[in-house]
Amino acid sequence: MVCTKPFKGVRYNLEKTLLKQVIAPPYDVIDDQLRECLLAKSPFNVVSIDLPKGGDDRYAIAGELYRSWKESKILIKDHEPCYYIYEQEYEYNGKNYIRTGFVGLLKLEELGKGKVFPHEKTLPGPKQDRFELMKATNANLSQIFGLYLDNENRLERIFSMAKKNIASASAVDIYGVKNSLWIVNDKDSVDKINEFMKDKAVYIADGHHRYETAINFRNYMRELEGNKVNEDSGYEYVMMMFVNFYDEGLKIFPTHRVVDLPEQFNFADFMSRMDEFFSVTRLTDDKKLKYLDVSGEIRIIMTFDGVDYGLRVKDSVVDRLDNVYRKVNTYILQEVVLKNLLSFTDEKLLKKQGIYFVQTEEEIKDLLSKGNRISFMLKGMDIEVVRDISENGAVMPQKSTYFYPKLQTGLVFNDLK
Repeated sequence: MVCTKPFKGVRYNLEKTLLKQVIAPPYDVIDDQLRECLLAKSPFNVVSIDLPKGGDDRYAIAGELYRSWKESKILIKDHEPCYYIYEQEYEYNGKNYIRTGFVGLLKLEELGKGKVFPHEKTLPGPKQDRFELMKATNANLSQIFGLYLDNENRLERIFSMAKKNIASASAVDIYGVKNSLWIVNDKDSVDKINEFMKDKAVYIADGHHRYETAINFRNYMRELEGNKVNEDSGYEYVMMMFVNFYDEGLKIFPTHRVVDLPEQFNFADFMSRMDEFFSVTRLTDDKKLKYLDVSGEIRIIMTFDGVDYGLRVKDSVVDRLDNVYRKVNTYILQEVVLKNLLSFTDEKLLKKQGIYFVQTEEEIKDLLSKGNRISFMLKGMDIEVVRDISENGAVMPQKSTYFYPKLQTGLVFNDLK
C-alpha cells in the first residue's frame, strides 16, 4: 500500500526575494555556465545549495548555507502540514498546455518490492553526491517526479478548488514555463488525497538517483539509531511531485545521441554491417521532417559527414528481442549500434565517455561540427512503454526519457528532522 502525507514545507520568503530569481532546473541538467547565470540573478538562488561547488567541504558549506537562510528568514517553514498543488503552464508547437499535480511525502519502500517502480539505471557517483548533500542539509531540496494512474481524473476537483484562490507562489522559469503553487491543508482534501493514493502504483519519471539516495539515507539513519524503525521519522519519507499518467500536459521528449568516432573509423565498412540490422534510406530534407513520425516501427535518423540516413529496424532484429524492449528505441540503438557496431562498453556508456546526450537538432549540428562524430536522432518514448518497462522490472538505458516541463527546484523544501 502506498502511503502519502502532507508536510510542513520550507519555502522562500517572498517578502525578501523574488521567486523567479531563486528557482532553478534540476541539478543534473545544469552546467557551469547555467549555474553562473542563475547565481547572477540572486545570491539566494537554490543552486548555491543544490549544486554546491568547491572541495571536500562543499557539502558542509551547502548545509550551513541552508541553515543560515532559515535563521535569517530567507526561507520560512509553513506552520501546518500541507499538500502543495503544483501547476506548470507552457506553450508547445503553438498550443498552450497545463500540467497539474501535487507535492507531498511518500513513504519509502524498496524498488521492485512494493508499488514504486523505476525505469532507468542509476550510477554510484550521483547517488554518493546526493547522499552527502542530504546528510549535510537534512532535507529534500527537490521533488522526485512520480506518476500515478487515474483515467477518471478523480483529484481534479481538489486541484480546481485550490486554483480558485490566488497562488501562494508563482514564477516563470528560464524555459518560459509558468510555475504556480497552491496550499491545500483542509482535513477533507488531505484525507481524500491520502485515501486516493493508497491503492495506486507510483512510477518514477525523474529522480531515480534521489529516490535510491533517500533509501540509503533512511538506512543510514536507522543504523545510527540502533536499527530501531520509527515509522514517523522524517527520513522514512521522501518529497515527491505526483502527476497523473493521463495529464495532457505531460510530455516526453527524446534525448538524441552524438558519438565520437575512432580515427580508424571506416564508414563504408560500418554501413555494410548496418545492413544486417537496418533498412537504410538516404534522406532529403523534406523526407527527414516526417521520417520519425511513423507508428509501429523503430526508426532513427543518423547523420554523418553532412548526410542524413533513415534507419528502420528490421523485423528480424525486433523478433530476437525480449518483448518488453521491442518498442524501446534507445535500447535498440545502444545494443545494436553503440555496443555491437561501435564497440562501446557498458562502463564507457555509463561514464558518458565519447557520447553526448542532447535534446535539440541545433545541439547535434554544433557537436558534429567540432569533431569526427556521428549522430542519432530519436523519437520520444510513448508513456505506455515507460509503464510497461517499469511494471516488468526492466530498465532502459540512461537518458531514455526527457519529461517536460522540468520540475523547478526551490518552490518547496522538506526538512527531514
